[in-house]
Amino acid sequence: AYESRGRKMKVTSAFALPHDHYDWNKGLYQLAMVTRNYLVDNDHENFRKYNVMLCNYAREIFKIPNLMIVEWKPSNDIVFIVLDGTPDGCCHTAYDIGYHHLPEEYKEEDGRYSIPLIHSQEDLDETLAHIHSMNILNKLEVEK
Repeated sequence: AYESRGRKMKVTSAFALPHDHYDWNKGLYQLAMVTRNYLVDNDHENFRKYNVMLCNYAREIFKIPNLMIVEWKPSNDIVFIVLDGTPDGCCHTAYDIGYHHLPEEYKEEDGRYSIPLIHSQEDLDETLAHIHSMNILNKLEVEK
């Protein structure tokens, strides 16, 4: 479990971008592909380095200040998991945190968690708007 300024991190949102929509942001997918190839080659040092770059780049283009995880599904979809922790420049994987920390709405009837796939720019915009509103709500909580 990761501590962030005395508060446990929690996942505020998670979503997956289907690989056939890579034209939404070619740079992101190219960087993600490089990261994935290092993982496939078992080159953990470079994987970590590029994954941090990938997280920082994704954070920049999505304008999400939170700590973010970028990971691959075998289908070549990119999974983004956004935590309410503070960005520490490190790359954490979903396995570090455990899928059971995902929001309840991702829980299916069989008790497993499924990360929603984003199928359109509109879906992506809605998800990002949700993350931004969560960020604001979290800031208000902290200030109380």
